[in-house]
Amino acid sequence: MNVYLEIFGYIGTGLILLSMMMTSVKRLRYFNMAGSVISAIYAALMNTWPLVLLNASLVVIHIVKLASEKSSKKEADVSNDVAE
Repeated sequence: MNVYLEIFGYIGTGLILLSMMMTSVKRLRYFNMAGSVISAIYAALMNTWPLVLLNASLVVIHIVKLASEKSSKKEADVSNDVAE
């Protein structure tokens, strides 16, 4: 097995573990998403398709949640502007 590929996989795992230590949900989502992208690529290269599906799904969930949070914040900012 290629040592660089193995290191790549460990980086993804490390980012996912690091994300669990974040106090900010937004930061947790970004770190976990980066780790999931790397882990999905690693899993695809290793032909472990259930892990590709899991990590790709996590990336989509994080993107949707981040977009939803951004949209909610915009709506809150607009309603605050109208109230003032």
